[in-house]
Amino acid sequence: MVTAQDVRAVAMSLPRTEEHLIRDHVKFRVGKMVYVAISPDETVMGFGFPREERPAMIAAHLDRGRP
Repeated sequence: MVTAQDVRAVAMSLPRTEEHLIRDHVKFRVGKMVYVAISPDETVMGFGFPREERPAMIAAHLDRGRP
């Protein structure tokens, strides 16, 4: 299982990445673009994905038989 510390280590190794605590969520961003957010209890991680590519990502996920 990946931990918040694992995510932090990778994220902070990327150029221009900043870590912020916003409403108790840890967020990693470049400029104004948040690309990873971790819930306060560290059980949920969300990630950014280009809007124009989201339909293809969802379709690929569904093609593998997952909801």
